Amino acid sequence: MKTYLTLLISLVVITNGFSQQLQVPKNKTFEITNRTIDTLIGKSDESFTYAFRSLGKNAEGNNVFECKIVKALIKNNKKLLLNTDSLRKTNFMSTGVLFPIAMLNKPFILTLNNSGKVISVTHLQEQLKSALSKWNLNPEIEQQLLNNADGGFTAEIQGLFYQFPDKALATQTTWENKETGTKFKVVANKDGVLKLNTAETRKDGSTNNSKYSFDSKTGLMLSQISKTNFTSKTTDLSSGAERSQKGEIINMKKLNKANTVVKPDSNWINMAVKFSYWSNEMKTGGEYDSLKVKRAIEQLNPIFKNDAYYAVSKLNLIQQTRNDHNYKVYWEALMETPNEYLKDQSSHLHNKQGTALDKGSAADAYAVSKYFYNTPSFTGWVQQSFAQNFIGEHDYPGRKEMDRKSAELIQMFASDKNQIYRQKIRALNLWVKAKADSKNTALQLETATAFNKMSDQEMKEGNGGRYALLMYNLLLDVSKKGAADSLLNSAITKLQKYTADSLNKERYESQNMLAHAYYLKFLSLAKTDSAKAIGYLAKAAEYSPKNNKEKAYASFYDRVFLKSKESYRDDYIDQLLNAGNEQEALKLLAVQINSSPETLTDMQKRFETTFPNRSFKTFFTEHIISTWQNAPEFTVKNINGKENSLSDFKDKWLVLDFWGTWCGPCKQELPDVNRFYTELTEGKHGDSNFLSVACYDTEEKVKDFLALNKYTIPVAMSDNKIQKDYKITGYPSKIIISPDGRMLNVQFGKDWKRILKKFHEIYASK
Repeated sequence: MKTYLTLLISLVVITNGFSQQLQVPKNKTFEITNRTIDTLIGKSDESFTYAFRSLGKNAEGNNVFECKIVKALIKNNKKLLLNTDSLRKTNFMSTGVLFPIAMLNKPFILTLNNSGKVISVTHLQEQLKSALSKWNLNPEIEQQLLNNADGGFTAEIQGLFYQFPDKALATQTTWENKETGTKFKVVANKDGVLKLNTAETRKDGSTNNSKYSFDSKTGLMLSQISKTNFTSKTTDLSSGAERSQKGEIINMKKLNKANTVVKPDSNWINMAVKFSYWSNEMKTGGEYDSLKVKRAIEQLNPIFKNDAYYAVSKLNLIQQTRNDHNYKVYWEALMETPNEYLKDQSSHLHNKQGTALDKGSAADAYAVSKYFYNTPSFTGWVQQSFAQNFIGEHDYPGRKEMDRKSAELIQMFASDKNQIYRQKIRALNLWVKAKADSKNTALQLETATAFNKMSDQEMKEGNGGRYALLMYNLLLDVSKKGAADSLLNSAITKLQKYTADSLNKERYESQNMLAHAYYLKFLSLAKTDSAKAIGYLAKAAEYSPKNNKEKAYASFYDRVFLKSKESYRDDYIDQLLNAGNEQEALKLLAVQINSSPETLTDMQKRFETTFPNRSFKTFFTEHIISTWQNAPEFTVKNINGKENSLSDFKDKWLVLDFWGTWCGPCKQELPDVNRFYTELTEGKHGDSNFLSVACYDTEEKVKDFLALNKYTIPVAMSDNKIQKDYKITGYPSKIIISPDGRMLNVQFGKDWKRILKKFHEIYASK
C-alpha cells in the first residue's frame, strides 16, 4: 500500500457543545473511506475502506476499536490493479496489491487516547504473517510488507483520526498546530457538525487547502477534502534537460454506516499469489522449476480449470520453465484455454492463432482473431507468420491442407464487416490472388491499378509497400514493364512519404523497403541508362539502415518476401570505386562498418585489395572509431562491494553487457557469455575487459542466480542511471568501448565476440 504524507492535524474545539474528546459508544460500527489521487507520481488513484467497531474504553480509559480493511481500489496510470469487489481481475504487476489482499476482512485492534492519538495497533503483524506464510513470497518482498505494516500503516490509520487541542476555541477563531505549523479556522458549529478550513503555503512552495467536518458528539471525522499543489523537477531521459512539472494530490475521507459485506475466497487468493512473480512457491534458486510447476498444475487443475486468471497464469508459468517438453505442454494447454480467457493477452493469442490454424480449422483461427484483430500483435502475425503460407517455396507433410485452410481464412478476413480486418488483409489478399493466376495479364494490370489507388491507411495497415513491390515483379513476368514502372514509382512516392513521417511508428520498415525499391529502379536502368541507374543505387545506399535503430525487426520478414538485402551500400561502394571516386567510397565504407560491424573482415579485404599501399588500421582509427560517440562516465558497485568506473578500463577494449535475471533472452545467452569471460581470464581474447551490469534487479537475486548456475562473470548493480546514459532500449545489450573511450552498440543477435576480436586484432596490428 502506498503511504502518502498525511497532515496529522489537531481538531479545533469550540465551547458550545463540542466534546473535545473521542466519545464513541461501545459497539457502534462505522466505515471510513480514504481516497488519494496523485496526478503526477504514477498518476495513481488509491481508495481504502476501513470498518470499525467500538470496543469501548480499556482500563486506562483509552478508546479501543476493532478494525478491518473491507475494500480496496488501486489504479495506476488509469490501469486497474486491484478492486477487492472483483478480486479475479487483480493485476499482480505491483506488490502494492499484496497488503490489502492479505489483510482483507482480517480484524486487528486499534487503541487511541481521548485526544485521538493512536497509541497502538495490535494483531496486525500476526494476521499479516499468517497470510504471508501461505504464499512463500520472496523474502525481500515479505520483509517489505511487514515493515510497511509497522510505522507506515500506523500513520495511515492516524490520518483517519485527529488529535484534539487542549483548549476550546470559539467559532471564527483560529488555532495553530505547534507540531506542523498548520493553522485551522473554525468556520461553523451547527446541528452537531463542526466545520473548519486550512490554507497554507509551505516552505517548499507547495500549497494546501483543506475542508473538514466532524461529529461534535463523537469526535469522529465526517468528511475531509484536501488539495495539495506542488511543482516537481524531472530530468528528460532523451535530452538530459531538467524540466518542471506541476502536480496535485487530492485526499478525500468520508464516514459512512457499516454496510460492506466481505467474503474473500481464500483458496483463490492463495493460488493467485503463488502463481504471481512475487512468490517462490514454484521456483528453485529464483528460477521456475518445471517439476514444481507440473505438481501445482496437477493439484489445482480440478479446482480452478474454469478460472480465467488461473488459466492464463498457468500458461505463463509453463512458458517460463524452459525445456523442450514444456513447449508441447504449453501448446496443449493453450488449445484447451477458452479464447475469452485470453482477452488482452496478445502474446498467447498470437501463439494460439497459428496453432488453431495448424491443428484446427480456418474457422478456429478466425475465432481466435476476434479477440485481438485490432492489435499490433495480430498485424505481426498476419505479416510475419500467416503471409508466409502463400510464398509456396517449401514442401512439407500437410502442405496442401494448410494451403486450403490459409486460403479459406484469408477470405474470412477479407469479407469481414469490420474494416480493420479488411485494411490489414487487403494488400496481402490482392497479391495472393494475382500470384495464384500469375499468367493472367488482365488480372495483373487490374491489381496494379488497385495498389496505385490504395489509400495510405490501407497501405500502412496492410504493409502495402511489400506487396506492391512483389506485384512489380509479377508485372515484369507478363512483360508489362510500363505498368510495372508506374507501380514502382507510385510505391516509391508512398514509401518516401511514410519514411519522412516522424510520427509513423513503422517509418524504418518503410525506409528499408524504400531502399529496395530504389535498387529495383537501378536494376531496371542498369543496361540502358547507367548514369541514371547509379543515381538510384545511391538512393538505395542512402536509405539503407545506418544504425541498429533503423534496422527494423519487421524488415527481416520483408526481406524474406522481397529477397532484398539489409543494405545496398556495398553495391554502391563497388560502383564508386569502379568510377574512381575513392573519397566517397571510403566514407560509405566507414558507414557500412559502423552500421554492420560483423562485415568488418570483408570490408578490410576490399580496402586492402583496392588500396594495397594504405594502412587499414589508420583508416579504422581515423575514420571509424573517431566517429563513435564518447562513452558516458559511470561509477557502479559490483556485487562484492567494489566500485567500477569507466576510467578503470582505460587503454583497453571493454564490453559492457546490460542484462537482468528477469530477462529470458539474457539468461539464454549467459552460458556463452560466461564461457567468453572464462576464456578472457585465460588470455584468449587479447587485452580486453568485460563488465556486466544487472538492471532493474536486486543484489540478492543476482547473487543467487550466479551461484545457482556457477557463473563467474563480474557483475555490477545498475544505479538506474547507467542504462539511461548509454541509451539502452532492450536487453541484453552489448556496448563495445574502444581503448580511447568511444562506444559502439552491437545489434542483438550479432556475434559481438567475433566483432570484439576483430577490433582488437586491427587495433593491435602494426
